[in-house]
Amino acid sequence: MKIINYEELFAEFKPDGAISEDANKIANALMRELYISSGHNLARFLGVKRCFNNDMAMRVWVQKRLDASLGYVIEDMRCQLQSELYELLPQSDYVGY
Repeated sequence: MKIINYEELFAEFKPDGAISEDANKIANALMRELYISSGHNLARFLGVKRCFNNDMAMRVWVQKRLDASLGYVIEDMRCQLQSELYELLPQSDYVGY
């Protein structure tokens, strides 16, 4: 069975600059703050193509949100997207004592 590296495949067809510097900064901050681990399950919660791993799914989702917002301030968008993520992602039943 042949293993497909989707990152390489998409890199061939993705135009330069498809993910902006702002989107990368916001996505990196959100992944650090929310402790997003590597994997492939985040895409379905964000409503992006399921072929993306968690890192790329977050970047694509952030980029789509930035594209829909004109004249945004990076920090304001980061806070807004963080709030949206809390609503999108399943909540843990863990209660720390």
